[in-house]
Amino acid sequence: MNWKNVLIGLAAVVFFSLIFLLGVFDGLGDRVYDLLLKFRPNREDPNAFVFLDVDDNAIAYNGVFPWPRSITAEALIRLREYGARAAIFDIEYLDKGPQGVDTIYLDRGLTEDFNRSFSDIDTATSQLFSALKEGRIKIGDLDAITQDLSEFIRDEQNDLLTRAKRVARDNDQYLIQASALFGRSWVSLNLRDELLEDAEQASRRPIAENYFSYPINAKPNAVKGAFMDILPALPGFSLTAEGAGYTNVEIDSDGTRRRIYLAQNINGHWYLQLAFSPLVNYFGRPEIELSNRKLLMKNARMPDGTQKDISIPLDKKGTMVLDWPKADYKDSYTHISFYNFSLLEDLEAELEYGSRDIGSFDLIYNFAQFDNSLMRIPFIANDLSELFDAIGVYRNAALENHSDEYFEAFVEYRKETRAIIRELLDLDPITKIDIVAQEMIEMFPDSAELILSEAKYMGSVLNNLSINLERYEKESKEIESSVKNRFCILGRTDTGTTDYGANPFHGKYINVGTHGVVLDMVLSESFIFLLDTWWQIIVALVFVFLFFFASGNFAPVIRAITGFLAVILAIAGSALLFHFTGFYLNPLLTAFSMISAVIAREIISYAGSEREKQFIRKAFSTYVSDDVVKEIIADPSRLQLGGTKRYMSAIFTDVQGFSTISEQLDPESLVSLLNRYLTFMSDAILEEKGTIDKYEGDAIIAFFGAPMPLEDHALRACTSAIAIKQIERGLNKKIMEEKLSPKPLYTRIGINTGDMVAGNMGTGNKMNYTIMGNAVNLAARLEGVNKQYGTWILASQSTAEEAGETILTRKLDRVRVVGINEPVRLYELLNMRDYADPDQIKLVEVFDQARVCYENRKWKEAIEGFKESLSIENGGPSAVYLKRCENFMKNPPSDAWDGVNNLTEK
Repeated sequence: MNWKNVLIGLAAVVFFSLIFLLGVFDGLGDRVYDLLLKFRPNREDPNAFVFLDVDDNAIAYNGVFPWPRSITAEALIRLREYGARAAIFDIEYLDKGPQGVDTIYLDRGLTEDFNRSFSDIDTATSQLFSALKEGRIKIGDLDAITQDLSEFIRDEQNDLLTRAKRVARDNDQYLIQASALFGRSWVSLNLRDELLEDAEQASRRPIAENYFSYPINAKPNAVKGAFMDILPALPGFSLTAEGAGYTNVEIDSDGTRRRIYLAQNINGHWYLQLAFSPLVNYFGRPEIELSNRKLLMKNARMPDGTQKDISIPLDKKGTMVLDWPKADYKDSYTHISFYNFSLLEDLEAELEYGSRDIGSFDLIYNFAQFDNSLMRIPFIANDLSELFDAIGVYRNAALENHSDEYFEAFVEYRKETRAIIRELLDLDPITKIDIVAQEMIEMFPDSAELILSEAKYMGSVLNNLSINLERYEKESKEIESSVKNRFCILGRTDTGTTDYGANPFHGKYINVGTHGVVLDMVLSESFIFLLDTWWQIIVALVFVFLFFFASGNFAPVIRAITGFLAVILAIAGSALLFHFTGFYLNPLLTAFSMISAVIAREIISYAGSEREKQFIRKAFSTYVSDDVVKEIIADPSRLQLGGTKRYMSAIFTDVQGFSTISEQLDPESLVSLLNRYLTFMSDAILEEKGTIDKYEGDAIIAFFGAPMPLEDHALRACTSAIAIKQIERGLNKKIMEEKLSPKPLYTRIGINTGDMVAGNMGTGNKMNYTIMGNAVNLAARLEGVNKQYGTWILASQSTAEEAGETILTRKLDRVRVVGINEPVRLYELLNMRDYADPDQIKLVEVFDQARVCYENRKWKEAIEGFKESLSIENGGPSAVYLKRCENFMKNPPSDAWDGVNNLTEK
């Protein structure tokens, strides 16, 4: 074992331990925690709580928030009816709200009371005057009767005034009454960094201290918090609540919410977090013992009646680390929109309106003469009217007296109204009214319009009643199943709220969701245990020592590989520990120590070999492409002889008549010209990631698809060939202007795609990274074939098909080139299709039609076509084919002619 290497590893641990103890990497540690949190197992929804969201649907239905507090009050009454375990308010009611209006009574009840009262006054007055007219009242009795009438009118006036005042409703008082009736509300406390200055707000402090503080046995090292004061909700609302809790959260330096205080001390009084407070009550208000690393609930009462201690781990800050769900707020846990509660109230009102409307059916008695079952409608309507009156009375009595008895009567009467409405609808009155209406019209045709109008009105009322009843029962069942025996968390989630923050998974997460995480974790007793930095140091020392002890005799490459594998193992081990146990050990200290120690050791070990690699890189880059050098550096075994079969593309170029040009230039000028030409043409190939095999005078041999694989090697080869011809025009202009050559340089190019062998060829002392195979030979042959067709770029069929429609090509002969027996279809590359001019496109179309005629021995049609194409290109393949056709017209080929052109020249 090399103790020097072990000391390097231990020194790295000591160095990084000091840095970690100073907290330098706390922020990065939080990010790693966020990453590993993703690997925590998902917990099943405990179905113990539900969010009541003030969301966009609710805002659209009820108007901009804050709403009239009657909406919340009515929701509390529903929660009481449906057996909710608790209502947890993450909505602060710190100030008084505006008065509200009893819309149901305003829309219907007040009008009915006015109509009834004035009708009674009118009847009494009419009776008095009739009696006077008929002489039934003696003059001596007139004063007493007049006084009775005046008292009656005055009583009616006072009664109407009293009823009219009911239209205006104190919504704060309504909410207070509803909260008292519900009896299981938990309201929010607002912790303040400074003392309250407002006298009214400061006067609420005793409410928090006397009603909402919780006795906690705090150890001397327990974290108490730094808040200075506390502000409860409105006194009336607070005093009706069963408990309260604060909503303040802990935000890390990077703005992320990862932890929360479960208890805070303000002026010697302990207060609980808003979601934790009802949980403590749920567990039977157990004794709580608080230290800096643990909150212990002793003898907590469980749902099955047993008792147990619940220990909640805290981090060094005294906070519970939150095990956030991976889903966003809307997809985590169960949600109900406040819209559903408001809709339910409106449906309830519609049922009352509809039921009372039934009593106004003017012709129902006439209809009943034809169907006796319809006679039950007015009686049912009267029963419903009386029931709805009773519902209002018992509702008010339950709210005013906080009476369970009145509330149960209120609920029962409400159920009974729906049962009676269902009984009415079971009579199928709509169908019966329609049938009777037709019978009545036949008997009383002069009253047809009145009968139809009344039938339509009654049918509409009854139909709406049926629809609203179905919707009501559906909404009611869904809400009841969602809230029964559950903690209900009320909070804003609409797009207008600013009450959101970041958590490890989401940059924008509605803060009310924090309460769900607290409830979920405590109820499931699924906690996160953050291990201290000292544990990280111990693990790092042991891990690094064991690794360097075990790897001392490994080969350098194996040492480096296993070193980095060990880092991955350390991180994976931390992730697995976190996943299965909830214990989080920050792997950064171990990882940083390992990485730095491994790098330091390998730098020393590989200093010599690195110098060798630099020499290889510099030497080989002179002869081969950078890609080849990279492969050799990455794997020196590639310097061995041998090759690999690959499907790729090869390109061969040659300058027309270069021998003649070279004869007219001195050696220095020739080299200068050649270098300039090869530089531009090579760049066109390298730009498309081609590899240049070699230069043979003015010729370039290159390939695409090795040493680095290229999926589109054929397209790249064709693109580079077209680029060469485009570059050639500008280069020739400069060459001629500078008189570097007696005539322009024109390049012929051949391209083929197929199976080739790429690798190092030669001997152990002298080798070359090159390509070999019949497919390579064909590419070389195609370059020379250009001379016979008057073309500049020829490609095989396999290349053209691989390159696709991106390239504008012209299909030529099937030929059998020298040395290759298998015929191959030739394609001339004209341009990139997107840049082709109209003449080129027309040339391809006209030429192709003529070629088809040629291959089908239609010489006359072919001659006409080739003459047309020749007018476009002035030479080239059109001239070649035209001459052939004229010869075949005179001397037709044999019957065995298959269209294949056997070439005799290279």
